[in-house]
Amino acid sequence: MSEQIDSAIAWGSARCSEASDTPKLDAELLLAHCIHKPRSYLYSWPEQLVPAKAWQRYQILVGKRIEPTPIAYLLGQREFFSLNFKTTSIALVPRPETELLVETCLELCPSRAGVELLELGTGTGVIAISLKVNRPDINLIATDISTGCLDLARINASDHGVAIEWIESDWFSAIDNSSLFDMILSNPPYIAATDPCLMRGDLRAEPLSALSPGENGLEALQQLIVSAPAYLKTPGYLILEHGFDQQTDVARMMREQQFTEITCQTDLNGLPRLSIGRFTE
Repeated sequence: MSEQIDSAIAWGSARCSEASDTPKLDAELLLAHCIHKPRSYLYSWPEQLVPAKAWQRYQILVGKRIEPTPIAYLLGQREFFSLNFKTTSIALVPRPETELLVETCLELCPSRAGVELLELGTGTGVIAISLKVNRPDINLIATDISTGCLDLARINASDHGVAIEWIESDWFSAIDNSSLFDMILSNPPYIAATDPCLMRGDLRAEPLSALSPGENGLEALQQLIVSAPAYLKTPGYLILEHGFDQQTDVARMMREQQFTEITCQTDLNGLPRLSIGRFTE
């Protein structure tokens, strides 16, 4: 038994509505994936029959979507900064708002060759790789505590033909204390362990360690801010993504560590999302 493309989308959309805010989009992406066609094909050939094996596979993936499993895990890829990256359940799904971190780093990065950058908690590697693709002349070290994440990041880096030094490290623990960087950047876990959002939607399927650092959500941010000055050149920048309600706390912690010119940028939804501090001492 099989279905036409349009009816398959309608069926999948109805099912995905149980777990997704974008059920029709999810259904289209999954169906296109199963028939190995671009999404535009679905609109061009709505009455085309879905091959039986593809229909079976589609039903399985829709079932996984409503568990819910994030669409990026089901497709095995995610677009970030106009680049495609492999994604697996071992790492956090890259978010559009995190592109702001890449944009800001590129804007602040000195134009000279050989600028030294350190990314902490790289996950899939999308931040480091996007930076290196756009600035091949920079020297970049990226770390993660997870060997699985580093393996995934290496695959993504190879796919995009960039050379990055990957280090297994719990934040700064494996970084040579004689190393100094022009910029240190991170999208650390920052959701409080008690936040009910962790028990809703796709977040339930993502690695908890990449989402929440502890009780108040500030633990990782504080550790990074306190430790960063010892690894920054003067002047140097610390750039951190954080929760929409953490701007004041992040600015306070940066001031306590003698960061100056502290600014905060808003994300696509107009929410405070990225804080930048300049270190000069």
